[in-house]
Amino acid sequence: MKPIVILDLEWNGTYSRRLKGFINEIIEFGAVKVVDSSLQPIDTFSMLVRPQVGKKISGKIAHLTSITDEELESGCQFMQVVSRFRKWAGDCTLMTWGTSDILALIENCRYFSGSGQVPFLTEYVDLQAYCEKRMSYQEGQQIGLSTAAEMLQINEEKFDHHRALDDSLLSLRCLQKLYDVDALQEMVQDACKQEFYDRMEFRTVTLCDMENPLLQDADWSFCCPVCGHIAHQDDKWVMHNKAFRAAFHCPVCFHKFYGRIQFKLKYEGLSARRTVYEREPKDSQQADGHNAPDVPAES
Repeated sequence: MKPIVILDLEWNGTYSRRLKGFINEIIEFGAVKVVDSSLQPIDTFSMLVRPQVGKKISGKIAHLTSITDEELESGCQFMQVVSRFRKWAGDCTLMTWGTSDILALIENCRYFSGSGQVPFLTEYVDLQAYCEKRMSYQEGQQIGLSTAAEMLQINEEKFDHHRALDDSLLSLRCLQKLYDVDALQEMVQDACKQEFYDRMEFRTVTLCDMENPLLQDADWSFCCPVCGHIAHQDDKWVMHNKAFRAAFHCPVCFHKFYGRIQFKLKYEGLSARRTVYEREPKDSQQADGHNAPDVPAES
């Protein structure tokens, strides 16, 4: 197994005249390295990055991190820090809590070196996604580092939140609680290929137009949750919270229900998430003045 390096970054959102838009300029690197299944830290890395785009740290970031403009003046430029980190990390499996740090790295490397390739990135694990899977966290919901630590009964008092090194150490504590070598190996991504960057930078889009050519007639069908037969649609689709809903009934067992469907275009292609809601008889709804319930009966 390669050494594991858990990296955390802090950055400052600032306007770039060259881009004519905003960039998340990285201002701090913090990382911890482990070399075997004991997951005990053998070394740490911590460096401030002297800003080259934004000359002043924003008030919000200064408040969150307690980093001052004076401290950043003593830091090194981004590519110098990248060079030192690359030498320190060596050939490793890099982990971050979520993909936002990797996206910031790609953005900064592209801005300062002209290449969107991260020079020290060969293998990558999204530690947030790994922990969510191991904790059977609610599908489709992301868990924050502090929330995960709390759920894993990790004492956070000695960690300084929103500082790169401390957040990397807290991430390591979460990994130690949930470590399984086989489960972790399944999450390792090959970061040497362009496909990794294409996938990482792809933005998932929710499709809200029924006339989108990617949607086929079969995508709108629902099966009865009771007997499994193809259900008949009773009214038109209605859009709500970026999802479509319509009433259905089963022609075989006569079960009535609402079907909710949300379409997302991901890197892998189109995905459809279907949910079934219980439906009262129409006459009963009109008499009682009730609408369809908001809580799914089954999915």
